[in-house]
Amino acid sequence: MTKSELKALRDEVDRIDAEIVSLAARRRRVAREIGLVKLKDGVPVRDKGREAAVTKEMERRAAKAGLSAGTGRAIAKALMADGVSSQKEKTPLPLKGRRALVVGGSGKMGEWTCRFLSCRGAEVTVWDPRGKLKGYRNVTEIDRAKDADIVVVASPLGVARDELAKVIEAAPKGLVFDLCSVKAHIAQTLCNAAADGMTVTSVHPMFGPRAPSPEGLNVLVCGCGSAKADRMAEALFSEAGAKVSKLTLTEHDELMAYALAMPHITALLFGGTLAESGRSMAELSPAGGTSYARLLAIAKEVSGESKRVYHDIQSLNPNTRGAIEAVERVLSELKDAALDGEPQAFGRIMEKQRKYLEA
Repeated sequence: MTKSELKALRDEVDRIDAEIVSLAARRRRVAREIGLVKLKDGVPVRDKGREAAVTKEMERRAAKAGLSAGTGRAIAKALMADGVSSQKEKTPLPLKGRRALVVGGSGKMGEWTCRFLSCRGAEVTVWDPRGKLKGYRNVTEIDRAKDADIVVVASPLGVARDELAKVIEAAPKGLVFDLCSVKAHIAQTLCNAAADGMTVTSVHPMFGPRAPSPEGLNVLVCGCGSAKADRMAEALFSEAGAKVSKLTLTEHDELMAYALAMPHITALLFGGTLAESGRSMAELSPAGGTSYARLLAIAKEVSGESKRVYHDIQSLNPNTRGAIEAVERVLSELKDAALDGEPQAFGRIMEKQRKYLEA
């Protein structure tokens, strides 16, 4: 084995080790959120039955992967010890004594919001005409918003404008913000409320309800005229470890056409093109490489999400048409270059993209 061969293999080990550490840190963040739920619900940190089940499952997975049961036990022991340690750390409750109303709380992102707020000390109430959320006080009158310290509109995109208007009509005295992934259809309502002196802003967490917390993740705060509301929303998420950026409502939708809507379109384009191949997944997958596997995972995830939500992300954003037309232009250019007998045009496209993506 040459030195270059050894270095290549060790470099791969280093990459794997980095992934292991990243996953361990991710697990610790989840464990810490579990600890907050336990604290809220008065549940002990240690659960011997759960620990035994985790150890047994890790042994099974280790054996399936070709490792020894002892390796599985050692991994489980180290990870659980770290998780218990994180749960025993003294955690501040910045929202203790605050009252929060989550509009649309029975939905997936609404449920996430309820957990996020309640685990940080808030007394959370839910208003949602589509259903109730177990474990929380559910009310039928939205006028409860007027007495809340925090009102979060986590309603589906299609009804968010009407339900935001109902919240504003209740004249809440506390902080009000929505979680919509498109802002155009609610922008005027938000700006009018801010102009009337309401403490209102707009927020977009750039993650879904499976995220344990905002820690390390992007959150966008889109001002609509209330600097006080912007500061309060920024503090709420930055204190939880989020990376907060500030945008205008217009800038938000312009960026989302490319940072959110277009990735959905390209994922569906990939999946749809596979379907047009005439080959089954059973035929394609054994022939797929690493790029295929990564794109396939994204396409599967996107195609399994809420059809209505993902449609509304496209249709309610006034910048979607421009983004899709850009996809069409690039695809046409790629088609010409790919079918060209000479490699220069295709190489120029790749180099142009490399420079842009690495800038």
